Amino acid sequence: MKIITDNVVYVQKNDLAYLSRSEEHIPASIFMKAFGDGIVIIDDSNRYEFMKFSAPEEIEFFENLDWMVDYSEVKDLSDEEIMALAQMVCEERNIIAQQFNSMSSEEKKENVSMCFRCELLDFKMYSLRDFLWFKKGHLKFDLPEGLELPDGEQQRGGFGKLIRSMLNKGKKIKGK
Repeated sequence: MKIITDNVVYVQKNDLAYLSRSEEHIPASIFMKAFGDGIVIIDDSNRYEFMKFSAPEEIEFFENLDWMVDYSEVKDLSDEEIMALAQMVCEERNIIAQQFNSMSSEEKKENVSMCFRCELLDFKMYSLRDFLWFKKGHLKFDLPEGLELPDGEQQRGGFGKLIRSMLNKGKKIKGK
């Protein structure tokens, strides 16, 4: 997932790891920030951490990656809207796959980029799933400081969550 603000972009390490395996031409400054310290291990302990990029060309690069889920575009969507978006991504992927599969061997060799596009769309579907799990509270990670949480009760916590649960219990008792 990427989070784009006025002068920075935050990108989860999971997306950076996938970016490094993709066919995208990664600007050197992004590559050096993400992977320039030698061996970089991205696993379950850090995959949802965000890295910050602030150079204008870095921001522009990430803005143009349509396969990377943009937090501002999904944060206020309902669960049903997120599922509908994932369904649209799946349908796009299936159309590309059907077109590719109907080609001759020679045509497939010339259009191998269609396979890569399908893989990117698969990644986007998994990212939408992860965001939905985050929104529902099944997946935990910290957003960069100052960013709003997505709409939905599951991500709210602390004292406000306690008060809302008490009010809801009170409404149920009165409703009997």
